[in-house]
Formats: sequence, C-alpha cells, structure tokens
Amino acid sequence: MASRTKGTRGGAPPPGGVVDEEEEVDALYKKPLADFTRARDELAKRLRQAGDKGASDRVKALRRPTAAAWTLNQLARRYPQRMEALLDAGERLREAQRGALGPGGAQGLKDAGQKHRAVVNELLRAAPALFAEGGYREKGNPMDRLRDSLLATPTASPSDLELLARGRLSGELEPGDLSDMLGLLRGRPSERPAEAGAGRRSKGAKAETPARRRGRAEKEAPERQKRAGEEREKQRAAKEREQKARRAADEREKKAKLAAERRERKERLAAEQRQQKAQLAAAEKERDQASREASRAAKEADRLTKEAARMSRAAEKAEEAARAARKRADEAERSAAEAQQKAAEGASRLEAAEDRLDRLGR
Repeated sequence: MASRTKGTRGGAPPPGGVVDEEEEVDALYKKPLADFTRARDELAKRLRQAGDKGASDRVKALRRPTAAAWTLNQLARRYPQRMEALLDAGERLREAQRGALGPGGAQGLKDAGQKHRAVVNELLRAAPALFAEGGYREKGNPMDRLRDSLLATPTASPSDLELLARGRLSGELEPGDLSDMLGLLRGRPSERPAEAGAGRRSKGAKAETPARRRGRAEKEAPERQKRAGEEREKQRAAKEREQKARRAADEREKKAKLAAERRERKERLAAEQRQQKAQLAAAEKERDQASREASRAAKEADRLTKEAARMSRAAEKAEEAARAARKRADEAERSAAEAQQKAAEGASRLEAAEDRLDRLGR
C-alpha cells in the first residue's frame, strides 16, 4: 500500500511536499482509538486532494479497529520483543503439534503450550492500561477477546499475523478451523509457516524472506478473508438465531407476565366490586334502619307536639279558671268586708238604740 504523493494538508503543503501513505497509515494505527475514524477520513481527503485517488480509496476502506484489535496493535508496537516472543512461541507450538504423535511428542506439546501461554499472560498483564488509554466503549468483555486472539496465534492466518506484527489489525485474530489442527496433529505440512520476523523455520520448510512471506500472505489473503467472512457470517447467523430465540422467549415471558397482570387486575377488580357491593348493601341496610328510626322519631315528635299543645291549652284554661276564681274570691272578700262593715254599723245603731231605750226607760 506504499505511496508517496505530493499534495496539500488542508490547503498547506505537507512537510517535503509529499504524503507518505505508509508512514501516515502507520501513524494512523498509533492514534487513540477514538480519533481513528476522524484521522482516517482526513488522511483520505488529503490523499484525494493530492491527486492519489487509489491511495485515498485504500485509506478510506480501512476499518476502525475493535477495542481488542486496537490493543493488540499497541502491544505489537510498544512491546515488539514480547510480540516477537509470542509469534516464536506460536511457531514452536505448531511444530510441537506436528510431532505430538511421535516419541516424546506429548511432553513437547505440553512444554510448548505452557511457553506460549506464559507469553500470552505476560502480554495480557500490559493490556488493562492500554484499554484505559484507548477509552474502551464496546459491549462485552474485551479482555476475553484479547486473550482469545493471543491464544489463536498458532493457527491464525499468515495475513492476520503479518498485520499483527505491523500493528495494523482491524479485528480480532480468528483461530484456524478443525482441519488445520488435525493436519498439524497428523504431521501434514502446515499451510501456516512462521510469521512476522519469527526468524525460525518449520522442519523441512525453506526459510522465507519477509518480502516473499508478505507476497505469499497477500496471495493467500483473499481466500483466508473469504473463509473468515464465511465463518463470521455463520457466527452472525447463529447469533441472529440466538437473539431471535431470546427475543421470542422474552416476548413469551412478557406476554405471560401481561396475562398474569391482567388476571391479577381482574381478580383485584372483582374483589373490589364484591367489597363495594357488600359496603353498598350495608349502607342501604343502615339507611333503611335510619329511615325507620327517623319515621318513628317524627311520629313521636308529632305526638309530643300535640301533647304539648294540649297541655298548653289545658294550662291556659287552668290559668283562666284561676283568674276567674281569684276574681270571685276578690269579689267575695269585698262583699264580706262590706257585710262586716254593715254589720258593724248595724251593731252600732243597735247599741245606740238600746242606749236610748235604756235612757228612756228610766
């Protein structure tokens, strides 16, 4: 993908008047993950303005790395010796797998596996700080995918291992299929020779220069990518089926929950209606009893009112009779007084008459 293009950067010429595609892309994969898309689009624009449409299209096609892939790239760039040790351990593990069925093969396979895992663990210890630096935002556990990618190096494709060694991965490493593993165990010549500067060669295999290795990796890349794409499509379809089944189960659970809620609400409303009917019946009974008591009270009040009126009239009559009696008594008293006066006057006249008689009789 090498290209040195004369052009401008936002209207100003770049240093030396040349845009070095390889250097710029290499710098692109060093940037923080959050800046990748913006920086990629800016680089593609600069290349297009410089007149290199092919380079611009190649850069524009670069996919933003996943969090795990970005971390793998940074591990390769910042810890090249450890990454070299990982690739070397992966090659040794492949060789051990080929000789696993021979004398001492099991122990050799065990030792190679332990060595490979030790290097993996060493790289994993450096990963958390890189995840934090990259501003991890993806769903799921990135450490699991990073670990799977590191463990997949013995059976990963040459093109993917080449990208890993250069720190330019866009996705996690995919492990080889079952036929690759069986071929290694049966001693079949590996289709995956040593990668990325491992500096070693498989038994019976000729040493390859980096240029030849890259050339072969580029030739094999389309088929590898096709197989990887088919595998990803299978995984995507399986994931979609799983998600569809999960959604269906969730929908059934949701419907069952709604049905249970409706039944509960219906039962609650029925209970409330029964309670309201009972309360209404009790209120009606209480109302009828109160009505009867009010009727009796009204009748009693009417009777008492009439009795009070009668007694009032009787009292008035008694008062009138008392007044008449007092009047008659007063009149009798006056008559008695007059009679007494007249009697006194008669007695006085009688006494006077007797005195005259006595005087005359003498």
